[in-house]
Amino acid sequence: MLEARVDRVRRTATVQEDWSAWLPEAKDRLFAYSHQELEVSYLILSVTLDDAITLCKQGMWLPAREQSDIFADLFDRMAGSLRGVLRALYEHGRDFGTLPNVAPLRAGFFRSERAQQIARTNNLLSFLVLRARKRFFRKLGALEQMVADLNKETHNVAGKMASETPVGMSKRWKRLEILHYDLNTCLCETTVMLKSFFCVLPADELKQFRARLLFLVPAIALRSRGQDPRAAKQLPAVRQPGVPRAFAAVPGISEEPRLPHHPYKNRDNSGSRERIPSPRMRPDGTGGPNETN
Repeated sequence: MLEARVDRVRRTATVQEDWSAWLPEAKDRLFAYSHQELEVSYLILSVTLDDAITLCKQGMWLPAREQSDIFADLFDRMAGSLRGVLRALYEHGRDFGTLPNVAPLRAGFFRSERAQQIARTNNLLSFLVLRARKRFFRKLGALEQMVADLNKETHNVAGKMASETPVGMSKRWKRLEILHYDLNTCLCETTVMLKSFFCVLPADELKQFRARLLFLVPAIALRSRGQDPRAAKQLPAVRQPGVPRAFAAVPGISEEPRLPHHPYKNRDNSGSRERIPSPRMRPDGTGGPNETN
């Protein structure tokens, strides 16, 4: 069966067009549940980070130190869900040859040194390798490696918090804020890749992909038993399902679109030490949900 496979590559649209595209009911529902699960996990992580930074500013070092273990566990959960989605895309693309639009990762969308290095490598290789199949799998591999590295460093930093002085603790929380920012970019990139994937996924492959996705990310299956996220007035994770405001303001993938402020803290991490990163969406499959042809 695999020998007879023909790669199905979306060649008639860009990633930005994919994001605005209509999806059939079954695909749209699965995408909405997946999107909501990832965003809710990110929101909880963001609130934990923001609370810890506030505690540090107030000189409440013991509670701030205790938050580090919670943050690391939540980061681990978020990273696991992202890697599960990426793995589902990889395995289905490998077995069925279904390939969405993708664009190379951009180092400017990341802040940590390791993430920027991986993004630069992916960007360079994308210009050397023109085949859509290799570009798709290279980007998936780059994102998965990035998420794994971010998760590992987060646990290392959080693990050293117990023996830190107040000054050292503040520095470590600033480092965790950078890692949190880059995880958000990976979330955005993964979400956009997933939407582009649904745009090209044949109807007769949806059942197999759904089973694979729910197996690798059980939290999506649990969420799908509740209220349809599309029926909610507003997702608690920053935006309603649909076309993000960010995309409307982005004439091309070279720009970094911005989303609404954090719903609870009203902060958006635009570089200030007093802000936390808000989810950013970019139509180009890397560094956040940003993918381009």
